Amino acid sequence: MTDAPLAVALANAQAARRPAYSRTGVQRDELADAASASELLEPLLGVPVPARDLAAVRAAQRAIVAIVDAITDGRDPPLEELNGLAAREPALLTLEPDADGRMHTVLRPTRASAAAALLVAVIGELGELDPSRLRRCARPECTLVFYDATRSGTQRWHADNPCGRQQRQQRHRLKSAPAGEPSL
Repeated sequence: MTDAPLAVALANAQAARRPAYSRTGVQRDELADAASASELLEPLLGVPVPARDLAAVRAAQRAIVAIVDAITDGRDPPLEELNGLAAREPALLTLEPDADGRMHTVLRPTRASAAAALLVAVIGELGELDPSRLRRCARPECTLVFYDATRSGTQRWHADNPCGRQQRQQRHRLKSAPAGEPSL
């Protein structure tokens, strides 16, 4: 089972964020250039994103957003675009030893491109995740996606700060407001 860090990072890469105590969302494109794309993806992929791969990475990100949107909306995910991108990138299935002496298969890109590494990693991740745990934040003002890795499967917000905290504060204000007075 996976906790989908790559799929979640790509789905949220261009989403507006509302910082704590802010009335407006802040738009930031984390795939705007090779440096920001590398900052986001290198920890997850192990390779930086060169400028020549940026267009392919952005195309993969659009395909992931479409898939995640469909999953969170309860529709069948459109896999054709992602599979079409992956078909252009050659990969090789290898057999490798585990630390305990057993063997497992690993799909590796045959070209050392960030786009190929991204496609191999995200397809593997999406193939292992439980789609029912991929969700949108329950705070109405937030559109970020998260993967619920809790045992009970009841996580509601993408993060406790700011979304969970603000929802609890709002609920508390509504409960403690005198009858007939609107709360702020």
